[in-house]
Amino acid sequence: MAAVIYMLHAIGELESDDWADPHYGFSREKFIEFLNKAKSVKSIKQAQSENSNQGCIMTFDDGHISNYWAGKYIAENGYGSADFFINPAKVGLPYYMSWQQLNELSALGMSIQSHGLDHSFLSDLDDENLIYQLSESKKLIETNLNQRVTILAPPGGRYDKRTVVEARGLGYQTMSISKPGRVRDINDFLQPRIAVMKNSSVEQLLANQSHLNHKIIFQQVKYSGLKLGKRIIGNERYEKLRWFILGGGK
Repeated sequence: MAAVIYMLHAIGELESDDWADPHYGFSREKFIEFLNKAKSVKSIKQAQSENSNQGCIMTFDDGHISNYWAGKYIAENGYGSADFFINPAKVGLPYYMSWQQLNELSALGMSIQSHGLDHSFLSDLDDENLIYQLSESKKLIETNLNQRVTILAPPGGRYDKRTVVEARGLGYQTMSISKPGRVRDINDFLQPRIAVMKNSSVEQLLANQSHLNHKIIFQQVKYSGLKLGKRIIGNERYEKLRWFILGGGK
């Protein structure tokens, strides 16, 4: 069984004024079912420290308040650890985790890593602002949590060659991207992830670990098509079109 990095966002029901994308939401029931069937999960940090290319690797993007419950549930029930990619500029805002909560997760063995400073799409930024997003987010997390930041998850999966170059130069050792795929080598700089969606079934998600499951190829083709669409019409127009098709956004 290959290692797979799963990308989660909010967990559980959302309030009407919540900023989280409901299409990426995952119910508490399915989250608990996933953990029960996986038996254990680990963070990218842990997998790298063990030099392990097998198992379920769990990551959370955006720092939603529900991730506090999820991280505690993982730790308190002995399932292992996970990476939480946060935007320091949004910590403590409505429906975001606070620094105190993040410190608690860190103390429980969770890995707190960078998702950029304020969720700006990195590929849209000029060189100066790109470097600022990468360096300031890293500095603030390390200062507030006393935890070394070595992993970057580009917001919205948007990054370019400059992002890779600057991230390496600033001390990031890994970029956790949104391209679907299995882990080939946990020490590679670019690490693919499988997105966990509202309608994802636990069986489908765990099946991605099997080399015999070819559905991952369909996910890769779909990702490439969407990436091309974003490049053609631009990130801002793509997001507006996406929300129009999906029934509106926040």
